[in-house]
Parts: sequence; structure tokens; C-alpha cells
Amino acid sequence: MNTLKKFAILMVVGILIFSACFRKPVENPTGNIPPETYCFISHVDTVDTVPAKVTLYWIGNDPDGEVVGYYVRVDTAQSIFTTKTTDTFTFSVAAGDTYAFHTFQVWAVDNEGAEDPTPAKVIIPVRNSPPIAFFDSNKLPPDTTLTAATFYFGATDVDGDQSVIGFLYRLDTDPDTMLYFVSRDSASVFLTGIQPGERTIYLYAIDESYTLSQVVSHSWFVKDVRGRILLMDDANVQQADLFFMNFLDTYFGANYTVYRVESGLPYSFLDLDYIVNNLGFDLIIWYTADQSEHFSNTISAFTTYLNSGKRLILISPAILNVLLNPAFTPSPFAKNYLGVDSVTAWDKLLLRNEKIYPQVSGFDTLSCSFPIISRLDGFNLASSSRVIYRLPTVPSRWQGNPACIVSYPSSNPTVVFSSLQYYAMDGNRNAAAMLYKIITEELGFSKRIF
Repeated sequence: MNTLKKFAILMVVGILIFSACFRKPVENPTGNIPPETYCFISHVDTVDTVPAKVTLYWIGNDPDGEVVGYYVRVDTAQSIFTTKTTDTFTFSVAAGDTYAFHTFQVWAVDNEGAEDPTPAKVIIPVRNSPPIAFFDSNKLPPDTTLTAATFYFGATDVDGDQSVIGFLYRLDTDPDTMLYFVSRDSASVFLTGIQPGERTIYLYAIDESYTLSQVVSHSWFVKDVRGRILLMDDANVQQADLFFMNFLDTYFGANYTVYRVESGLPYSFLDLDYIVNNLGFDLIIWYTADQSEHFSNTISAFTTYLNSGKRLILISPAILNVLLNPAFTPSPFAKNYLGVDSVTAWDKLLLRNEKIYPQVSGFDTLSCSFPIISRLDGFNLASSSRVIYRLPTVPSRWQGNPACIVSYPSSNPTVVFSSLQYYAMDGNRNAAAMLYKIITEELGFSKRIF
């Protein structure tokens, strides 16, 4: 009887347990729980203010699902949906103000579309740091220019150099209220028609919050353009300077312009090209040093110049070593514009009283007035060239009588090229007179512009 009673009790307990396993569950006992959102900004708790460019971070947590994105809002602007959890913002500071407070809010959205009803909020105390402007000192024009010059700008900003959006500049000849904008990508200005005299350019940098830097300035001297002849001084040699300037003073008065490039060309090609092709010069006399020259870097500008029918006298013992150097591909400019086909006597010398001989009727023999001319090249002519002077017969130094001064083309020439230092050929005191004949008779120049 006791055994049957125990068995009956176990059966009842088993049935109750089995039936409990099949009880219908309670549907949606609490509903979807919306996510929570957290936001922070680095250093905002350790400093009073932050720069205008700020990186913010946020994260969401959903206890019964997953976060699929966020809505963000700055101040009263329209909210924007994003899936990112960090971004960088630039907050403005009103013109004339140093500080501003901005409100950033972010709220998470879960996989069922529920939004955090209590967005995370950060009050951002913004301090705008002005940029610092400067001129690129490696690209400044010379201390003295003609009426064209290029300036290159730079700027730094503690809010990030990328926050600089551009520059404002003006010349001292502009009204104080007139400023010209240059974008950060350009960061330079090519000025033309600059008034002669002592000039100053003023520069500001401007950032994304429209805050200006302190003004910086650069001063230089602008020479006036005189006459239609440009004398290009590419030799730091006083005797050469005196010879050519005395020659021009004697034969053309003060009606010429001197531009010195012995220390180097302007950084910007635009400057030199504008000087050569846009300032109204019809004759350019360019003389270089024995061992160095800058003319070869201006061939593009002079190609345009000569194609327009204007005149060039190039006096350079160094140029053929660049244009026709056997170690490099020869430049077609030597043949097509200077009238030189090939060099037959490299880097030769003349001694005092040695002479070069005219090949054109009416020209006089020229004699070396210096103890030595240490470097010159004898050359063969290109077709359509006309030789004006040849070297003397000196078998120990060269074969035959190579050309040393030539005009090109032979009909209506526009170029006279000398491979020796012309100013040193004044032993007979006639170098200036022969140069005047070259200009007026060989180039047919005087009646055209004077």
C-alpha cells in the first residue's frame, strides 16, 4: 500500500512538470528598449577652450538589439544621419570675437528604428587661433625688378594648416580697404603694371572661420622701363658693365633699360617671359660671364620674342657649352636661332693684341685689349647664317679660321651671336663703333624704333 501511494505521488509530479514545459510564453513583456548614446571630445575637460577644428567621438548601446546609425546636429542645424562614430567639425567664431560656444547633439538608432529619446549633448567652447602668413623666401623676386613680379605665399595654423582657405593681399599703391583674394591652392600672385619706385606688398592669411592673420609685408624696388632697348647683365664683371652702358649712353642716350640677372633669374618663368615679350622691347642685348650663363633657361621666352621679328644680340662664351654640349642632346635653338651648326674649337683663348677679322664689308678688325680672353668657342655656321668675324690663324689652338661672331638668318637677320667676350675686343678703340654698325646695319635697327 505504501509502494502504490509513492508511485501515485511521483506520477502526479511528473505530469505537472511535463505540462509546464508546454506552457504558452507571455508575448512582449516590456517592448523594444531604445538605445543609449554617449559622446565626448578630447581635452574638453582639461582645457578651457578648444581650437575651431574639433574631432568628436560617439558610441551607442542597445540592450536588446543593435545600433545601426546615428543622427547628429550642430546647434540648430538640420540633423544628419550617419553610420560613423567620429568626425571632425569646424566651428565658427563670429568676426571680431575670440570665443564662441556651440552645441553638438547625437542620438543612436537601433535596428527596429527606435531613437535614443535623450540625445548625448556636448557644449563646445571654441577658441579660434588666427593663422600665420608668410612669403616663401626661397621664391621671392630680386630686390630690384621691372614692372612685373611674382610672389608665393604660405601659412600655418595651430588649428591645422588645412584650415587656411586662402590669402588676401594688396600693394601699397592700393587703397587700404582694397584686398585681393588668392586661394590656398594657388598661393601666389603674378603682378604686372607695378608702379616704379619703392614698393611694398601686404599679406594676410584667412582660415575657415574667416579669421585673419597678422599682416606681413615685403618691400622691394621697381625700376621704370625706359626706351626700346633692354640690356641684360648676366656677368658680374665691372669692365663689361661699363663698356655696354657707356656704349648705350653714347649712341642712344639714356633711352634704354638695364636688368641684372647675374645672381639668377626670377623664380617664376612668368616674370622673365613678361619682361622679354610684354614690356615693348625691340632689341635685347644679353651678355654673360665666361663660365656661367642664365640665358639657356629663357629659350622658351626668346623663341616667342624672336618669332615676332624682334632683335637679339647674345654675347656668351658659355652658352654653346650648354646648347651643344657633346654629353647631351643638342638644343635646336643653337642652329635655328643663333645660326651655329657645330663647335670646332672648344674653350679656347686669345692673347693681347691678337685680332679677329671681319667678313663683311665696312667692318673693321677688332683687337684683344686684355692680357688674355680665357674662354671662347670657334664654330661652323648653320645654313642661312652669315659670318661677321672669324678667329685668326693659330694652328696650335685650332684649325683654319672658325667663326666667332655670326648673324642669323643671313637675309634680314634678327640675331647676332658672339662666342667671345666682345667688351674685351677694344684694343683698337673701335669695338663700340663696330657694335653700333652691327645694330644699325646688320640688324637694320635704328630707323625702325628711334
